[in-house]
Amino acid sequence: MTTGTSKKIFQVLFFSIFSMLVSFAPLPVLGQTVNETMSSDLKLRPIDARLYLFGFVYSQGNKYLVEDRQFEELVYPLRDFEATGLLRSYESSKNKSEIFHLIGLAGLLTGLVGLLETSGDQQTPFWVTAIGGAVSYQLGGFFKLDAQAAQFNCVQRYNRFARGEEQILPQGPSDEKSLLNFDNGSVKPTATPGAQN
Repeated sequence: MTTGTSKKIFQVLFFSIFSMLVSFAPLPVLGQTVNETMSSDLKLRPIDARLYLFGFVYSQGNKYLVEDRQFEELVYPLRDFEATGLLRSYESSKNKSEIFHLIGLAGLLTGLVGLLETSGDQQTPFWVTAIGGAVSYQLGGFFKLDAQAAQFNCVQRYNRFARGEEQILPQGPSDEKSLLNFDNGSVKPTATPGAQN
């Protein structure tokens, strides 16, 4: 492997490590608070959303909403199919993101340690491991973005309930065949003229 190629790969790995470190430190960008009113109809308090450099931070009053359990306690009592689906989508994408991030971090660190400890002619497997770890970590980033979007949409739907602007949607049909049954047996077939019994 040439020196120029090694230098480029090292720069990519360095950028990946730098992006990992930066992603753990939220820096405030906007201090705008969203939805600060209280609904007297539903007795729900809206969730405040503040935008930071790496995502939203949610709070309700003086209490920050950090754990998934806190969101579940707010959303599940609504018994709204769409809000519940968004929350489950958030939790699923978050779990996938954490798995890919852990695998990526382990692969990247293993590859870097192997590159530093072995001679030049035996480094190829460690380059593959390090690059695979960086790719896995980046895939985790895509799942993290999906989780953040689902969580934000869930909070917005909850806030529409809190402001009295939304009604509970019923759960959709469980299978596609039930959509084809238009009459549910209420329409009787009529006899055609001239038909024999």
